[in-house]
Amino acid sequence: MELILGARHIDRVISGVEDLLLQYRGDIGYEYLKYAPLIPSNILVPEDLAVTLLVNSRASVKAFQSLQKHGKDIKLDELPMGPLEQISDTEISILAEAIAKVASWPGIAASVATKVLHKKRPDLIPILDNQAIFGAYMNRDWPQKRSSDESIKDQIRIEEALRWIKIDLTRPENEKTWISLKENEPSLSLIEVFDCVWWEHFRTNELVAIRTD
Repeated sequence: MELILGARHIDRVISGVEDLLLQYRGDIGYEYLKYAPLIPSNILVPEDLAVTLLVNSRASVKAFQSLQKHGKDIKLDELPMGPLEQISDTEISILAEAIAKVASWPGIAASVATKVLHKKRPDLIPILDNQAIFGAYMNRDWPQKRSSDESIKDQIRIEEALRWIKIDLTRPENEKTWISLKENEPSLSLIEVFDCVWWEHFRTNELVAIRTD
């Protein structure tokens, strides 16, 4: 089976995606996806940073302090309802604004922000990793050129990433493959299946030590 990923801007054909999904089960990130937090899903607290260590988060003291100070400012119950692949363009803009707000806090950028927020809404908020998403998935020069690990805080770029992923989740040519992959991992959301497949493809082709925000 194969997927076409790149939101019709780059469009890479990713073959053997069922094998990539299977390989991800041996990744520590799979433990992150399977972990059920004990913390309430409607608030952000410093303890939310702990599980992000399973997905190479570079969470810092500043990030802890930011969540301690500002976590209550994010109204998680006001985020769009439903999975990313089903929300409207207006709702994507609302979601991007919320992610960018968290990403603007000291010690936090889009990568850490989405690794924290994803556990709150695992069907809505994808992990926007610095290298895997901004540096590779959205970079037409990758993998010929090594991915960048630039920290992203800009709302426009965050919204663009959300729109790209939604396009790839809903494009007709990928429909049968997504259905088949979801049958193999019924407990995962579609954006989590996307993350598994793309991360394994990224790691295979990057050929360098992976560093994330």
